[in-house]
Amino acid sequence: MTTGDAAKFLAGSPERRRLLTSLSADPATPADLAETLDVSRRSVQRHLKDLVDRGWATKTDGRYESTTTGELVVEEHATYLDALDRIDAFGPFFRHLPDSDHTPELRWLRDATLRTATEQHPQAPVEFYVERVRAFDGDRVRMIAPVLSRLFHRAHADLAFDGVHTDLVLSASTIAAARDLNPTEFDVVTSVDVLTVYEYPDEVGFGLTLGDDRLLMAAYDGDGPLRACIESTDPDCYQWAERLFERYVEQSTTIDSPFSVPFPRRK
Repeated sequence: MTTGDAAKFLAGSPERRRLLTSLSADPATPADLAETLDVSRRSVQRHLKDLVDRGWATKTDGRYESTTTGELVVEEHATYLDALDRIDAFGPFFRHLPDSDHTPELRWLRDATLRTATEQHPQAPVEFYVERVRAFDGDRVRMIAPVLSRLFHRAHADLAFDGVHTDLVLSASTIAAARDLNPTEFDVVTSVDVLTVYEYPDEVGFGLTLGDDRLLMAAYDGDGPLRACIESTDPDCYQWAERLFERYVEQSTTIDSPFSVPFPRRK
């Protein structure tokens, strides 16, 4: 029996999956299984014979139970189906990420919150991002951004007024565009003592914001709009995101401002 054959066998009938799952919980007779699963007795008998032939179940005194192999099949198949469901649910997020190196593992997203742009609510992920950033605790935020958006400025300015320091990674092209648009404003913004700007040499194709215990990750389409945003507090996901941030910082150059300005704090 090949792996492909086993997968086809399970995929070929929902009744087989339900039967094997039931046997992994409790041994049962064919009559019990037919009643519990609302499946004909004939179908149950046929499927049980197949499960026994594959070594996934055994029969003792008229009762069937799953083998260790059968239990492993149930567990791994459930994991596989769960992964497919998660891929589908987070599809609007995954499809706009640059590549697999910038994609968190599926298991880390089990309890993550996702917001996506829709035709009826195109600003949903932006509003979600702003709302969650304002809920950040701590005295430091680390951020990678593909664009400079005034939609985010107010939320991050509120953090700055509270004395929160932001480490911000921007692409060289984004920094050049900001300088060209308003050189004085750029110098003033980069001079405040609650902001450190890093210039990354290549384009940045995603957004990442790290608070003390949670992260926000943003996926943009090719034209710039934010298409999806997730929030996660999973420790493994957070550590992965920290490593990703540090990798970008290591390849970046700190922007030195011509002067230093203390940012006003709230009293």
